Amino acid sequence: MKICGKALPPRAALLLSLDFVVLVIVAPLLFILPLVAGSSNKPIGSVLLGLLRLMLVGIVCQVIFYYHDLYNLQTIRIPRTTIVQVLRAFALLFLLLAAGVFLLPWLTPVLSKVLLFATFLAVVTLVSRRLALPRNRQRVLVVGAGNEAAELQAIVLSSPEWNMEVAEITPPAMLTKVLQGGKWAGEGFERIIVSNVKAQSDDNLETLLSCKMAGMEIEDAQAFFEKATGRVRVDHLSAEQCIFSDRYSNRIGKRFAKRIFDLLVAGMLLVVTSPVVLIVAFVVYLQQDGPVFYRQQRVGLFGKPFSILKFRTMSPVTSAQKTGWAGNETHRITGLGKYLRKYRIDELPQLVNVLRGEMSLIGPRPEQPHLCEVLEQHVPFYKHRHSVPPGLTGWAQVRYHYGSTIEESKRKLEYDLFYVKHLSLWLDCAIALETVKVVLVGRGAV
Repeated sequence: MKICGKALPPRAALLLSLDFVVLVIVAPLLFILPLVAGSSNKPIGSVLLGLLRLMLVGIVCQVIFYYHDLYNLQTIRIPRTTIVQVLRAFALLFLLLAAGVFLLPWLTPVLSKVLLFATFLAVVTLVSRRLALPRNRQRVLVVGAGNEAAELQAIVLSSPEWNMEVAEITPPAMLTKVLQGGKWAGEGFERIIVSNVKAQSDDNLETLLSCKMAGMEIEDAQAFFEKATGRVRVDHLSAEQCIFSDRYSNRIGKRFAKRIFDLLVAGMLLVVTSPVVLIVAFVVYLQQDGPVFYRQQRVGLFGKPFSILKFRTMSPVTSAQKTGWAGNETHRITGLGKYLRKYRIDELPQLVNVLRGEMSLIGPRPEQPHLCEVLEQHVPFYKHRHSVPPGLTGWAQVRYHYGSTIEESKRKLEYDLFYVKHLSLWLDCAIALETVKVVLVGRGAV
């Protein structure tokens, strides 16, 4: 199952679907049906309105579960952590509903019904998490050798949510021998991950085809890497793969929909956050150690430079000085700037860049021109991150930290290329939700 281009582990997808059925469909019906049965004169419009309100509460509950990592299989493997997170999730739900009662009186009956079924929902939530954890891991045969096979093994070990274990690593020349004796029929392996598919011999391909037809799961190493990590390996990427892929589609329809989304959301955010912007601007001005706003040249869509706008969070430099990677400039961060950067408040003025069309809400973070020149020389496919507009936040920002070396920038590029490959409004929405989560805990800021 894929959500917004990112593959979900089967058990996590099952949990997500089960919670939707229970919280958004079954629970609201259990609330409403007794009322309908007990009062035949109740208007149908009133019943439907009550049902919609309860379904809305169910959706809010799922969002709260998401922000408490209750769909993260690594989290729910620990029983104590699961119980604590479930209690916190329901406590937040009740707090939101209680606050809503003061603002929206029609929530009063909703709150009473949710409290009535709270124990039932909490028990269902805990039981579903325990049932979602498999007892046995899927045994995997890795076909490969050297660094790539070792990397695949490391990814499997670091991704317990996929419920796999590497049972054996075999070089391609030994594949037929390893699969003799019926191991491919379920006695030894349940999945085969093949590295360097194009280099496999005809005999190996025939053996793999037989396994595939017998029901075994067979996967290309590049596809598994992308699915498990949310990255595209640039060292194993070729121009042909990009050209003839049904992904990497940047059609005018997508760009138009993205632009409309940016204008609507950025305009709304600018209005909502304007009090915060004014207060922060005043506080920065009172420090009397430099300008309120910071402007700097960055590389935008298709390599076109533009001037980015931020609240100043660092001590000023002379016009002749060139700043480097953010991770190497931490000594210049001011006391106030540390908190503005931690919760991404310093980025709010960039909403103006979004309205101008120089940036998007979601996309790869724009870099300085001189850094881009260096990275394009050392990192393959780097310039192609500029095929989409730069963003306030992006897939790399919610999955990785600031890059301060060429190697770290290469890792960030792998996340950026994943975004370019799976570009869609749904992926933008998923990144926006994850960004809120990152901002709330202040994670990843320098």
